[in-house]
Amino acid sequence: MGEIRDAARTRAKIMQAARDEFAAHGFAGARIEAIARRAGLSKQLLYHYFPSKEALFEEILDHKFRHHRAPPPEGDGPGRLFRQRFGSAAADPVWVRFMTWEAAERDADGQITAEEPRRESIARQAARLAEQQAKGELPADLPTDLLQLALHALAIYPLAFPQVTRMIVGKSPSDPEFQAAWSAFLDDFVRRMARD
Repeated sequence: MGEIRDAARTRAKIMQAARDEFAAHGFAGARIEAIARRAGLSKQLLYHYFPSKEALFEEILDHKFRHHRAPPPEGDGPGRLFRQRFGSAAADPVWVRFMTWEAAERDADGQITAEEPRRESIARQAARLAEQQAKGELPADLPTDLLQLALHALAIYPLAFPQVTRMIVGKSPSDPEFQAAWSAFLDDFVRRMARD
């Protein structure tokens, strides 16, 4: 039993170290040696758990989308999903950087790593948006898929491009004042969109 727990703990250490390394250097720039060093393990032990850098990358994405479901949005009002998406991304800036690297390094029309669980996550969010549209909380005449894309753009852009955020508003996206102001803006923006 202890060996199983140790194996699970070692896998988790490797995945955390790899996520941080991929976020810092992208897939192409990440090195197995650096991941092993971050995890405090030998390269040989890392290869015992993951046969390749590609397998490790895929496992991280698969685990994230299968096991880390966003909690139901808190509060009420039409902007709750927008606030939740921003709050979730702001709470995990390493993940935002990880995803930005993936987008920069991968062909837009190529294979999508861990596509199935990612599509499931997108479908759950689309269903929540469609529900809000059906209730009249969001404009029913807007295509749900484009509304969902707007949700991601508004929630993630300030975090993915912190230098632009700082130049425009004079604050880092990690600044609690900015986060509170952006959440309030999202709420107001979506409320006005729903009213129109």
